[in-house]
Formats: sequence, C-alpha cells, structure tokens
Amino acid sequence: MKSRILLALLVVVVALPGAVAAKEKNQTQAPHSPTPIGWLVLPPGSHNLSVPEPDFQKVSRNLAQGALLPVFKTKQKHGATLGQVGALNLETGSSEVGWVEINEADLKPLETYPSDSELLRLLGSPYLEDFIAAHTDIARFLVGQAQGPPTLLCYVYSAPLLMAKLVIFTPGHGKYLPGAALNILLSEMKAGITSLEVKDLVGDGSACVITKEPFREQAQTYGTTLRIRRIDSTQFQDLWVVPIDFHNLSQYGPKMQILQPPEQNIGAPGTVTTGEVTYRPSGKGLEPFWKGKVEFFVFGRDSAIDSVEIEKACPWDGQRFAPLR
Repeated sequence: MKSRILLALLVVVVALPGAVAAKEKNQTQAPHSPTPIGWLVLPPGSHNLSVPEPDFQKVSRNLAQGALLPVFKTKQKHGATLGQVGALNLETGSSEVGWVEINEADLKPLETYPSDSELLRLLGSPYLEDFIAAHTDIARFLVGQAQGPPTLLCYVYSAPLLMAKLVIFTPGHGKYLPGAALNILLSEMKAGITSLEVKDLVGDGSACVITKEPFREQAQTYGTTLRIRRIDSTQFQDLWVVPIDFHNLSQYGPKMQILQPPEQNIGAPGTVTTGEVTYRPSGKGLEPFWKGKVEFFVFGRDSAIDSVEIEKACPWDGQRFAPLR
C-alpha cells in the first residue's frame, strides 16, 4: 500500500514541473493580432459596427464620420459587402474588432498610411518601450484641408502612462511627419476624449474636429465639454468650447439668482446644466445649436428649486463660432 502511495506521489512530482511550465507559457504567450489588408475611410453618414460578444450575442455602436480603420478581411452577405475592422472604443479605451457595411471604393491599400509601430516610432520615447507599445492603441481620423491632402489625426491612448495624446501627422514626400500634439490626462475618475468626429462645418473644405472631453475639478464639480477645433498650419485652433454637462454643486451662492440672458447661468455655483449640440445649415456650412436647461439648487436639498430652458445658435463670424455665453 505504501509503495503505491509513493509511486503516485512520484508521478505527481514529475508531472508538476511540466504542468507549471505549460501554465506559465499560456500566461505569457500573447495572442497574435490580425494583420490588416488595407484601410477603410468612413464617408459621411451613419455607420454601425457590429461587435461579436463571447455569449454569441452582438453589440452595435456607431462609428464616427472621418474615422480611418484597419481592415482585416471582407465578405459578401445578403448582397452587401462587409468589412472586418478594428476600432478603438473611446468611451472604454478598449480595442474592438467587428463588422461594418462598406463600399469597396472606400478601401485603400495597406501602404497608403503608416502602421501603428511606425507611428509610435515617430513619437519616440516612451512609446518605444515594448510594454508601453504593446498597451497603446491608436484611433485614426482623416481631416480634410482646403489646400492639399487630408491631415492624419491620431488619438494615441496609453493606459499604463495614464495619458492620451492627440497628434497631427502631416503628409509630405511620401511620409507622415508628427506635428502639434495635445496631452490629455487619464484617471479612474476622468476619461480622456469620449467622442471624436470630423465635419466640414464652415463649408470651405477644411474640416473641424469635434470632441467630447470629460472634466472633474472637485468632488461635486464635474461634467463634459464639447470642443470644436480646426487644424490650421499644423496647429490646433479652438473654434468653440461649450459644456454639455456641468454639475457645479461644490459651492453655492449666498442666494439663488437667475441671470439674464439665461445662458449666463450655465456653470454657475449651485447649478446643474445639461444640453446637447446639433448642427443646422447656415450659409455655406453648418452652425452649432445648443439646446438644454439649467437647474438651480440650494444647499441641503436634493431636488432643483427652479430651472431655465435655453436655446441658442452660434453662427460663424469668419474666425470662430460665436460663444454660447
């Protein structure tokens, strides 16, 4: 009996190193990323990305106009052409692979745009470190210019650095060179950019970059800013900055006061502002239209004691869009 027990223990001891080695190999061996076969330039319009889930379900989200996506393969289904593409979900900071209906005319050869590794090499340290490079994702967008080819705009998201970077890459002599960049801090309480789209709002061929950017100043002072920028001479130029969500309940005024005009109340102490921005035709382009409300609170009371509704168009004045307030 004792000999059988000793033999069983010996088998376990001999097998254990191999099992541990196999486990360590499985833990350290990273899955191979699919290799792109080309690029997809998303034209104007709505584009739904269908992402398969582990439970055989599918989730769908809208892809922003102007996005430049790597394409891994294509297929025909019900008379339509579908492309398997990769996209960075800006709200979660995670990369997704899914299917989107495409027009084959919008596909570009792989050599048309630089690879992720080439872009990271151009950015230099710390993106040259293997660990940082492996945990950095890039969302690409083409921004039309009135003169010359489109600019390549990249949102470089690196969770280990707790930082994202919005970088301009300009084409020239068959290459893309990095230009101006904006650093955007990340944290558990504050994301970077949660939405980015490209629209020609002015109507002159130079597109605008529209982003939604969360902020937090104090525990009860936080929200989301919508910002319209333009890329002018390889630089970022702010054209319009407005809040679409603004909680300012970290402080209260000595008494509740409703200012005139009503948009002056946006972001005031003791208020919660919620709004949305749409775009309506104006001249050759589009003008942003802000619609929302401001609710007024007093200390110690959970519900608002008053509110005002606000609607305001902000036309183009030749240099930028008119301020909201």
